[in-house]
Amino acid sequence: ASSRFIRSGEDLSKILAIGDFAVVQITKVTSQNLIDLSMKEPGLRKVEGGRIIRINPQKVPRVIGKKGSMIGILKDKTGCQITVGQNGYVWIKGTSPENELKAENAIKEIERRSHEEGLTQKMETFLGGAA
Repeated sequence: ASSRFIRSGEDLSKILAIGDFAVVQITKVTSQNLIDLSMKEPGLRKVEGGRIIRINPQKVPRVIGKKGSMIGILKDKTGCQITVGQNGYVWIKGTSPENELKAENAIKEIERRSHEEGLTQKMETFLGGAA
């Protein structure tokens, strides 16, 4: 992306292309549904590499877990960077495609079993040893 200020209405095609994914903050929505976005905060950026999966947005809190417990286990056990969007899009970037697939499968399992109690412990077992 870009670290410089980009004016509203400016051509963004040199920064982002159609089909690109980015982690952004929505800063304003007008009555005409014009949306202002920001990538100023830490962690906000164009997403490069890895894979994007989609989960039910209602399951996002379960994937993150209480105080980030579930996402912490996922990152530790797979060695992947994982960003979960409130819209249900999840970006996974690992050191290998195998680690990314392991994280993807675990996230899909959390989504499928989100109604179960003790899921954090079950996911530790599901993921096995450290990455």
